[in-house]
Formats: sequence, C-alpha cells, structure tokens
Amino acid sequence: MAGLSQQGKFFTGLQTDPQNFDAEKFLTEVESQFQSGEIANEVRWRLAVLKEISARPEFKDVQEGLRNRLTQIFSKGGEEQEVLSSLKGLTEVKREDGEAIELRRFLKRSKRTLTEMEYRTLLAKKLENTVFQALSLGEFFPEAVKDLKQLQHAARVLIKQVEDPTIATQKLKEAEDNLRETPAFQAYESFKNKFLRDWLAQFGGVSAEEIAGMAPEEIQQMVREHERHQMTQLLKTQINPSPQDMTEHLGLHDTLEGTFGNEDFWSGANLGVKNGFKKWVMQVVQSFGMLKGQRYAFFQSKETKNQFLLFGMGFATLPDSDDEPMEMVPYIKPFTLKAGYLLEIRNREMGDPEEYAHELRHYVLPFLFGFDQMREFKISKELISFFTSGY
Repeated sequence: MAGLSQQGKFFTGLQTDPQNFDAEKFLTEVESQFQSGEIANEVRWRLAVLKEISARPEFKDVQEGLRNRLTQIFSKGGEEQEVLSSLKGLTEVKREDGEAIELRRFLKRSKRTLTEMEYRTLLAKKLENTVFQALSLGEFFPEAVKDLKQLQHAARVLIKQVEDPTIATQKLKEAEDNLRETPAFQAYESFKNKFLRDWLAQFGGVSAEEIAGMAPEEIQQMVREHERHQMTQLLKTQINPSPQDMTEHLGLHDTLEGTFGNEDFWSGANLGVKNGFKKWVMQVVQSFGMLKGQRYAFFQSKETKNQFLLFGMGFATLPDSDDEPMEMVPYIKPFTLKAGYLLEIRNREMGDPEEYAHELRHYVLPFLFGFDQMREFKISKELISFFTSGY
C-alpha cells in the first residue's frame, strides 16, 4: 500500500470536516493510494448507495453514517487486506433509533432477461397494481370512473389468464401489449399524468399556468424535487416515514375507517369531522403513497418510537362479480412495537370501550399535530377538536 501518512492526512481531514466529502475525489484518492482493484470496487458500490440516498431526506442519518464509516476505514490506515476486510464488513448502517439498514437494498439492479415464470409473476404484480391504481384514481377523478372500471375489468381478466398455465407466455405478452393500446389504458395514463399535475398544484404550490406549459418529463422531475422538499418538511415535525412494507396489513381498521361503523367512538362526530377525517387520509395517501405506486403510507412517531400509524385506502366489502362497483374506503390503523413485532391496536384487545377510545386518540394525536404543522396539509379544526376533546 502506498503512503500511509499521505492517506491518513486526506481522510483525517474528512473526519474533521465531513461536509467537504466529495464522492468522486474520495474514489480518486482510493484508486491512487491502493493497488487493489477489489478495494476500489468495494468503495465504488458504496458510493453509489451514498448517491442514491442523498436524494432521500428520510435517510439523512443513514447517509451520514455511511459517509463516516467509509472515512473511518481509510483514516486508520492499515495493510490493503485489512482495509478490504473492513470494507466488506460495511454492509449495513444503524439509524439513530438503532434500526440496522441494509445498504444493498439501495443499489439499482441492472436489467436482465426474465424467465417465463419471472415474467408471469411480474406481470401479475403489475396488473394488480394497475387495478389498485385505477381504483385510487377513481376516488380523485369521478369523471374517469367509467374508463377506469373498463381497465380494471380487462386487467382482472388478464390476471386470470396469467394464472392459467395452459396459456402460452407469448400469448400473455401479446395480450399485455394489446391492453396498453386500448382507450381505457390511454385514459388511465392520461389521468395518472393529471394526478401528477394536480399534485404539483396542491403540494408544490406551482401555478396552473406554469404546469400547463410543462412536458410530462418536466412534471415528473418537478414532482421529485417537491417530494424531496415535502419530505424535508415532514422530518421537521414529530413524525418519520417508515420504509416497512405494510402490504399484509392493508385491511380496514375496526374503528378508524371512513364508513364510521363504530357508532360509540364516532357518536360525537359531525359532518365536518367525518369529511375532515376522510380528506386527511386521502391527502396523505395521495402525497406519500401513490407517487410510490402504493395505496398506503406508513409513519413512526419520533418522540415515542413504538407508535406507528398506517394511512390507507381499502375495501369495506368485496363485490361478488366484476360488474359490481368497488368502493375504496379511507382509514388509519395504529400499531405499536412489541418484542420487535408490529401489533395493531384494535377493539378486541381491550374490554373497556372508554379505555379503547382513549388509546386510539393517544396513537392518532401525534400524527394529527405533525401533519397540521405542514403548510400543504390543511387539517380540519373540527377533526383536531374531536380527537383532543375526549383525551
């Protein structure tokens, strides 16, 4: 290994002034001071992770942790094999709350040819996502419901064909291509674009005149920029977005849902409270879920680490046939963390209705106050009053 003292001087300087960390210069220094191409490759993919998470404010602590760990490895010196061993051991970074984040999850995968089974699995997931996206768009654009229902029906038919092993994969590919050419799919794409335009107007504060003159790729770029800004604003509140996959928890809550079936809990709620509740949930899903292709968004309290709240759009009932309408209901679902597992807060776990109602308010209020601090969210004062009055 070349010049340990010189190496130490450069990397020690980064330790004392981490804001001067420059990925390209860092890699250049590594390549100039080490003969090992393996060391450079190990550094290169971790710098790629650093670049990926630098655009995601919710992972600011991971970014700082990874940057510091890389600097430490090269600051302390040592033989090439020792440095390489330390690098290979750097596969995760612990967050401020102690959660270990696997670094490779942020690596972008290179494209490859799918096997027939992989293609069928991927197509089924894409079609299921299209159905849910179309349902969600219908909640925001009632005028699109007819076209979106046609697309949902066609997608469900194709899902059944995917599940039929007697239908050749090539036939499925042709059916997928044909579906994309239908007027219903074109309308779906159009309303997805309209959703992004409306998102910019509502959450980005961009004028309708400015949006009207933008190309689709410009809109997507500006949405990403404002999404990062919005995430920065969110992190200033007492809530954090959680990256945990909540797909298996998307059923409606037994009380905090938009049909307001629990009359005991909602007995004092007027129309303003109920409309405020539904608007709040739909705004959160619209803002933090749908841009990621999800019909939910999941958050954790910064002050009380074992308090979580799931915002989602779900089904109160499922129709008996594809011809019957499907209505998505906004809901929230509180969770606590016990022994490392998420535990839903629900009625059957408690015998006392008053204790249960108090517990629900206890879990909802930190998030209600947090979103109320965000300029883009106009939380109903009646809704806040409803949840604070009985607490």
